[in-house]
Amino acid sequence: MEQTDEVLIELYRNGDEAALAVLIKRHFASIYSYIYRFVHHASAAEDVTQEVFIKVWRQIDRFKPGMGLRPWLFRIARNTAIDYLRKKKAIPFSYFADQGGEAVFADADADSLEQAMEKEDQALLDEAVQDLPLKYREVVLLRAEQGLTFEEISTALSKPLNTVKSLYRRGLAQLHQYISSKRSI
Repeated sequence: MEQTDEVLIELYRNGDEAALAVLIKRHFASIYSYIYRFVHHASAAEDVTQEVFIKVWRQIDRFKPGMGLRPWLFRIARNTAIDYLRKKKAIPFSYFADQGGEAVFADADADSLEQAMEKEDQALLDEAVQDLPLKYREVVLLRAEQGLTFEEISTALSKPLNTVKSLYRRGLAQLHQYISSKRSI
């Protein structure tokens, strides 16, 4: 039977080094994915993700049972990513190229055209998300990509629950407006 995050934390606090490795392995992909959406560079995302888990290791004694590990992790990830962007004085820009560098239209058959349209839709959505102001983007990403509840997002961002819900609704409205304007061109 798989152990809960809180059980693993307690095991680690009691000297079981392997418990921390299990926690990191369990949450690494979602934290990396979240950070990548901020920094848009694989090696930077790897560095920032590593920094997040170093902070988790150093601050594990601050974690209080019952507060939920995922919101705690995403709060650390958010703060670390923002610190990285401030240091770099970088504003993440939209990316337009296919991640694999592949041509969108491999051939003209119906399946290829459908795949190309799906890639185009995904690229438009990615562009729209990156165009969102940070306060909306982080809520939309935590909800849509990471599957956090509004309560977990509220905890992770240290914002009131109704503020989080409002930011999410406004973010979705801006996404809809952005996509509608691009499609009408």
